[in-house]
Amino acid sequence: MNSKSIIRIAIILLVLAALLLSKFYCQDSKPASLAGKPGIKPPVKVGVYVVQKQTFTNSFNVSGNILANEQVDLKCEAQGIVIKLAINEGSMVKKGDLLLKINDADLQAQLKKADANKKLKEDNENRNRTLLAKEAISKQDFDLSTSELSGVNADVELLKEQIRKTELHAPFSGVIGLRSISQGAYVTPATPIASLQDIQKVKIEFAVPEKFATSVQNGSIISFTVSGTDKKYTATVYAIEPKIAMQTRTILTRAICDETDKHLIPGLFANVSITLPVSKNSFLIPTQAMVPILKGQKVFLIQGDSAVERIIKTGFRNEDKIEVTEGLHLGDSIILEGIMYIKNGSKIILNRRKK
Repeated sequence: MNSKSIIRIAIILLVLAALLLSKFYCQDSKPASLAGKPGIKPPVKVGVYVVQKQTFTNSFNVSGNILANEQVDLKCEAQGIVIKLAINEGSMVKKGDLLLKINDADLQAQLKKADANKKLKEDNENRNRTLLAKEAISKQDFDLSTSELSGVNADVELLKEQIRKTELHAPFSGVIGLRSISQGAYVTPATPIASLQDIQKVKIEFAVPEKFATSVQNGSIISFTVSGTDKKYTATVYAIEPKIAMQTRTILTRAICDETDKHLIPGLFANVSITLPVSKNSFLIPTQAMVPILKGQKVFLIQGDSAVERIIKTGFRNEDKIEVTEGLHLGDSIILEGIMYIKNGSKIILNRRKK
């Protein structure tokens, strides 16, 4: 027998010896408690939370926009050449201030002519009234003169109204925006002139999800923030759209803020926070105790030394707790920790109790 054969036999013997030792070690190392009991799992250590009634305050955030209290794009009712433009961009104006005047020379001339004709018709009507009293003319002739006077009076009023439309007055007090025309321009009723905005107070417009629609009412107080400042503002809801938008499933709502602040610029984005009514007898549980399932949520209750699943219905939630509306009772003990390692009927060992 050569040396190579001896080495090969020695290696084979060493491998066999290692396999025998490994089998003996594995059999000897099985825990006595589990020997002869295949498939038995040890109890799972769990943390417990005791259900109790609590006061629950919840809020939700939505996006909104800042609106001017009143806003209008100024346009003139008449057409013609602008002969006076009293618009200083960015300035304050008062209600009734004259902002623009269109050339009305032709209308003024027509008014003078109509006034003269009116005086003539008035004299004729007075004269015919006297003649009618003396039965010198017929009632038909008198009625004709009265009708002619009424027609002239209507012409005079029409011309006065046309002259009034050549002037543009501020419909309310506010700040004039950037103007789009200059003096001497020819304008029509379709010509944009400038914008006017009342920003002594502002409105906040936002959309409330349909599930919260009944929680927001006229008089509800909201808070909001805008970019550029850390200040939190408050506003009062004053108007709610009477229907829910089909596309967004939201209801449009407006609130009014009485504060005057340079940061509250119409058109700004607002982050609106709405606090819901306080519930004083709510069952609240930590969110980590809830297990989502296909048709809702469930929790595991402690019954003796076993975990038993319970289907629940939930309401509002905040950062760390959720309201349970159905499925739990006062004093129920639910599993808070170790949920990943249990199922319905699992044996458990209590770790600690939380409230």
